[in-house]
Amino acid sequence: MTVRQWMANDPVVVEPGTEVHQARATMQRNGIRHLPVVQEGVLVGIVSDRDVRIDEGSLAECGSLDGVKAVSGHGRDVASVMAASVHHIGPDASVGDAARVMMSRHISAVPVVENGRLVGIITTTDCLLAALTADPDLGSAATPSD
Repeated sequence: MTVRQWMANDPVVVEPGTEVHQARATMQRNGIRHLPVVQEGVLVGIVSDRDVRIDEGSLAECGSLDGVKAVSGHGRDVASVMAASVHHIGPDASVGDAARVMMSRHISAVPVVENGRLVGIITTTDCLLAALTADPDLGSAATPSD
């Protein structure tokens, strides 16, 4: 099975200048946890829901509207919180290769790049679904023997 078969095609993306609060809203609106960051179609970074999360402790200590805006990501762009060193994979790689990249890097999504352009994203959930499809017994509960 190839990454192309399991990746999300045409993923939702943001540009480096997108404000953090806008990226967070985009993730919430689309029910996603990862946003590739592209500039003119080229992958330049990735942000996760953890990168744009509001730290409630910091929010409680703000004390002013300006402080709340700063903590919530107003006036701060995605480039300031994104991972710029992005591990990516090609669409013709195996799903197993994608899973190994995620496991070795302790990440849960890998952008898919072809000819220098972002074409998709594959997540740990996609890899698990591929494994379950390949071996339906993985989805059945094990029964202890007597």
